[in-house]
Amino acid sequence: MSNFPKKTLEFIQRYLLRQQREVEENLKNVIEDDPAKSPALAESSEPGTDSYMAEIHSKSIVFGKKLTDAKVSIQIALQKIKKGTYGKCEHCGKQIEVGRLLAMPTAQHCVACSKKNFGK
Repeated sequence: MSNFPKKTLEFIQRYLLRQQREVEENLKNVIEDDPAKSPALAESSEPGTDSYMAEIHSKSIVFGKKLTDAKVSIQIALQKIKKGTYGKCEHCGKQIEVGRLLAMPTAQHCVACSKKNFGK
């Protein structure tokens, strides 16, 4: 079990749940707004429309991937809170700094391991 004050853990959990809802809504919007999924795409015949649509579609794919990654990170953090393992560094097993988790609730590594292993 993590040694966070209960109020801090509850605050982080509420924040993560709110972030999860926002990410899911944004992901839904990105998918809906992707011009490649639009029935109007077949009707476009103006010069330059195809390249514009391809560019927007490419951006939608990239943004969708980033949102999906964020969603997975949030789900992992929420699962760890539920299991009582939230806040442990995945590398060294020590407690991740509370300030780091307040700034980045999905962090999986302490500052020392993050710097050592990832050059951050």
